[in-house]
Amino acid sequence: MVVTSNAAQNKLTFLVCLVSVLAMLSFALWPVFLTELGVIWQLNNTELGLIGGAYFFGYVIATPFLVSSTDIWDAKKVFITGSLISFIGCCAFSIFASGFWSALIIWGFVGAGLAGTYMPGLQILNARLEAEMRVKVVPWYTSCFGIGTGLSYYFMSYNLTNFDAQTAAALAALGPLSAALITLFFIPSKNPMADHKPKRKLLNFKPALSQRRTVAYIFCYGAHNFELFAFQSWIFALLIFLKSQNSGFFSINSAGALVTMMTLIGVIVSILGAKLCLHFNRNKVIGIIGLGATLLAILSALVLQGPLWPAILLLLLYYMAIMMDSGALTAGVVKESDDQNRGSILAAYSMFGFIGSIIGPPMVGFILDWSGGLESYAAWKWGLIAMAAGSFAVFIVQNTLSKTDR
Repeated sequence: MVVTSNAAQNKLTFLVCLVSVLAMLSFALWPVFLTELGVIWQLNNTELGLIGGAYFFGYVIATPFLVSSTDIWDAKKVFITGSLISFIGCCAFSIFASGFWSALIIWGFVGAGLAGTYMPGLQILNARLEAEMRVKVVPWYTSCFGIGTGLSYYFMSYNLTNFDAQTAAALAALGPLSAALITLFFIPSKNPMADHKPKRKLLNFKPALSQRRTVAYIFCYGAHNFELFAFQSWIFALLIFLKSQNSGFFSINSAGALVTMMTLIGVIVSILGAKLCLHFNRNKVIGIIGLGATLLAILSALVLQGPLWPAILLLLLYYMAIMMDSGALTAGVVKESDDQNRGSILAAYSMFGFIGSIIGPPMVGFILDWSGGLESYAAWKWGLIAMAAGSFAVFIVQNTLSKTDR
């Protein structure tokens, strides 16, 4: 049953956004604790990046099963399943993580939980809202990813100064557990088969890969995620490095607050970018954003060794540019999909798009190792420039689409 009243649609949207944020409470556990655990476990930056990428590897492996299943089963059930996976993973990290391999496997399991909450959360809304409302709420929903990461960074930076990683993981487990319970008791159920959808293969990427425009959005999403999650995986460590070079300016908690502020501002600009696409050519807007992000990354790298606050301001502007096309890309692929195949298309979009997330963190970690390590300005400059490859790829693809658009 589709929710028709504005009040009911707004209430449902709020609830789904809330549980999506709660389900992500553990997101920043590794990015915040990686420098501390890297020393304790004697890991190099490439290994630290591989563990960060494992989170998204788990996401990619689980996505085709969990997101595609929303075409067959109620996305509410899938969301609860994903939340419980994250809960179990956080508990396992708290008890069993003790080195590279254990952390790699467990952190990948936690990432699989995200596959059961992020796009399935969007599918809860898609199955219950009117067609016009769906496109409008996409940027609001996708912005919750930024809110969730921001809350997680602030929560984990507090834990870093007060607890060890094991305690932080146990506390983070309460987030997805709460999300599962709220979804179970407060979000109405819906049977997808009530819409007379035919039975289909669970893994069916043909609807997405047979359309040139959806393939382009998937590729751009992969490039976007390469950059976004490389940035999010290493930004806390970069701020700690800048803190060490500018003693007395801010504390670890301040670094966490800065990252939280970045992510929350990113929420606003993501919505702004999506709204711009409602009034102007979507491909041109996204292409311009990609070019702007590329230039800001290069400029951030060039001024990194200068005064602290101009460097931080440019990093903030760079992150805003990264986030500005996030909602626009997802809204674009939703617009290009239909009711019968939307779950399969979103599964392909998430699965192939998040391959970039797997590559980004270890790639930057490798570059940091290759060019001087965490205590080198030169290494961080090359790391930022490597991240910008994502936005530059988005610019190329979207600029090509805008020229061939009908």
